[in-house]
Amino acid sequence: MTPQAERALRESAELVLVTRGRRSGKEHAVPLRFAYADGSVWLRAEPRDAPREPAAAVIVRREASRAPDWYRNLEADPRCRVRVPGYELAGAARALADRETALQRAIDLWREKYGAEWVADWYLDAGRLPVRVDLA
Repeated sequence: MTPQAERALRESAELVLVTRGRRSGKEHAVPLRFAYADGSVWLRAEPRDAPREPAAAVIVRREASRAPDWYRNLEADPRCRVRVPGYELAGAARALADRETALQRAIDLWREKYGAEWVADWYLDAGRLPVRVDLA
């Protein structure tokens, strides 16, 4: 990776994560907050609740909460791409043996990047899912 790409990763407030849809096979792109360290981007997924009071046009999912699509796509196929201004980098999500330690690492990096007042302690609550994507 070039020094310019690393600088873009450090300076960008968001990235665009591009995954392959686990069912559709189509490209799925989502903007996310992240932190960069040692050749990897660190993300945090938060399970979403299903709608509680469905309107006529809303489809109710069976699960009470579930990980976001981008996370489930990475579980099915860890290969992805990361876009920051001027760069698109190949990546692969890494399996994390100790999720609690990995989540603490991600949150520490986020606090360093975004500030402690923005990254509150509730980021460490149970159910939050750390994600490490190693970049090529």
